[in-house]
Amino acid sequence: MVRVISGLARGRQLKVPKGNIRPLSDQAKESLFNILVNQVKDCDFLDLFAGSGAVGIEALSRGARLAIFVEIDRRSVPVIRENLMDLGFDDRAEIFALPVNRALKILGKKQARFDIIFLGAPYGSSELDRALKLLGQIGMLKMGGVVVAEHRSKLILPEEFLQLKKFRTEKYGDTAFSFYKI
Repeated sequence: MVRVISGLARGRQLKVPKGNIRPLSDQAKESLFNILVNQVKDCDFLDLFAGSGAVGIEALSRGARLAIFVEIDRRSVPVIRENLMDLGFDDRAEIFALPVNRALKILGKKQARFDIIFLGAPYGSSELDRALKLLGQIGMLKMGGVVVAEHRSKLILPEEFLQLKKFRTEKYGDTAFSFYKI
């Protein structure tokens, strides 16, 4: 069961698409948002490899101004849309049904900037590395913003991706979050 931990939609259950989806545990999600607590309200949030949309929806529930979801899996996109509509967050959200790198290039051309960028790439996928390199190149992070990369706790991500510099890593069981800033 995937649910919203806090905020306007606290305790509400989210639908999860069928298939190879690995939702973030409630404990890991709560820990992540405890770290980001002072940055979420009124932020622009980018949820890459969104899956069910649970992380971006959590940000909206906690007061994010806008969340953009990027997910290529065609089974996931209608589930994200349905979750947003059920919770009344669809007016503050946009969904890109594209590969992450393509969506980042489009957003970069539009000069989109975000306060928080979350990457929940499939574990063991080279997509995480590629997306982080592209984010380091494009410069989509607002001043004072943060990029959070979810990965296996055994994996140690590089200290830098061009202009992105790692400043923190937190581990929760098999899940880890590496935090980057400019």
